[in-house]
Amino acid sequence: MASPDDRAESISQRHGQLLRRVQNVAAQLREVTDAGPAMFDDGVSGDSQLVWQERIETLGVEGDHAEFEAMLEGVDPGWVVDARELGHRGASSPSRHVVRQHPARANEAQEFYLDMLEVDLWNLERMASLEASRVHRITTGRWTLDRDPIAAAQFADNMTALHTRITVLAAAAQLTAPEGDSLWGSSVEGIRRVHAVTFAAHDDQTLAQQWNGYARADPALAVPPYVPRDPETGNPTDTAMVAPPTPRKMLADATSALRVQVVDTAIRNSASTDLAAESAAITAVVDAALGDDQAWTWEPDHDPAPGQVREISTDRGPEP
Repeated sequence: MASPDDRAESISQRHGQLLRRVQNVAAQLREVTDAGPAMFDDGVSGDSQLVWQERIETLGVEGDHAEFEAMLEGVDPGWVVDARELGHRGASSPSRHVVRQHPARANEAQEFYLDMLEVDLWNLERMASLEASRVHRITTGRWTLDRDPIAAAQFADNMTALHTRITVLAAAAQLTAPEGDSLWGSSVEGIRRVHAVTFAAHDDQTLAQQWNGYARADPALAVPPYVPRDPETGNPTDTAMVAPPTPRKMLADATSALRVQVVDTAIRNSASTDLAAESAAITAVVDAALGDDQAWTWEPDHDPAPGQVREISTDRGPEP
């Protein structure tokens, strides 16, 4: 007679197989759609357009059946959607050689501002990924270290200061909306995936050590001293045309990248993972991260119940 652990592992492996099928069909549909009718033009047979359309329709039906079967077997619908998106994007694994598209500038000063912006942006993305990983472990009961609400508040303040700094540098470099999107839009999802993979491999002690490095009480200046300023007011003279995603949005994106990574690992390895519990925990973090963009912390006062969405608020405790 199979033990409960054996049955759980068997179910997990079955879920991984079903998710892999959803991903594979979605990837085939993407490839056929992108290739166009020419992929069926052998120079002999006719109606390549018709064959192409029929193949797309067939793959669409297969995809619907694969997703329906997965959900009938108890796979969380959110994981099914993520597996489909992995296939559509061809994102089965993140590139280790992701390079951010650097806007060109003839003006040396603006080029310098862009260089500094990219350093700060990398740190802000890294902070978001560190926090997403830490909160995920806390929410799922796998964080083995103490939690310091004062450090968490300082970490949040430092992210806000860094966001302001990047916005000021974007203004000084006269960054346009398309250029901003190339720096922090959907095209750099691979960078977020690399952060997620890196921190997933850390033990709690290593993760905490790196997180604490960003929770210091002396953060970088919100306004760099080298940007042009009004001599009377001291305010930056350039007006921002575009701003980076807010810290909450950065955290949400980092959490989504973490979720994609966990799903991808389950698909590729059929790992013994409670997908429903993972989904509920990560979804809670995503929902919380999309709250109001105000001064914020997200450290829980106590261990949340399984699946419970933890409140993120501006409350730092009683007034002294």
